[in-house]
Amino acid sequence: MKYISFVSKKGGVAKSTSAIHYAYWLTKEGYEVALIDDDANRTVLKWQARANDNPKFSPPFVVASFAKMAKAVAGVDFVILDTQASISDDDLKDLAEDSDLVVIPTKVDVDSASAATETAKAINDSKGTYRILLTDVLTSGTAGAELAEDLKEDGYLVLESFVRRGEGVRHASLAGATLAQQPGKYRMPWRDYQKVFSEIHSIID
Repeated sequence: MKYISFVSKKGGVAKSTSAIHYAYWLTKEGYEVALIDDDANRTVLKWQARANDNPKFSPPFVVASFAKMAKAVAGVDFVILDTQASISDDDLKDLAEDSDLVVIPTKVDVDSASAATETAKAINDSKGTYRILLTDVLTSGTAGAELAEDLKEDGYLVLESFVRRGEGVRHASLAGATLAQQPGKYRMPWRDYQKVFSEIHSIID
């Protein structure tokens, strides 16, 4: 059983979205997966409730709250943990010790990047394995590539793949589905996520 945690000291950086899509990607690769919602906003559980009302999509993985984690993870290959924002250093230490990989999403702005580096330092100090994931990246400019390069120059470990900005993310969330079920251009960020998850898998395999 492998544990992958999606973590950031800041909310609104696509942490829950990335966790949902990684759980979905893993099931498509043939794995049994449990997605655990430990976020006070209950973003994943709210998404699941919308999915339950969606006649065209049903999550192919187990979704549970952290309180029900023990039962939910029985027999699965992967446990995906969506953590709370403003997470404490003590919790980060526990995650560093328990996770095979900590994925730290960040948008391309100063506040998000600062939270990502602060999170990465805490994981690294506890001898955990992490990667920073750039999300909501505008493909028309160079800001994403510049931030990735700056982070690398400062010694941080950054995934080579990134996730572009796309209206499909909002559409999928509202529908209780994933980007893979979206039509046309709304599906575009899913292509990025597939590259991201292939890269993650190569790290933890």
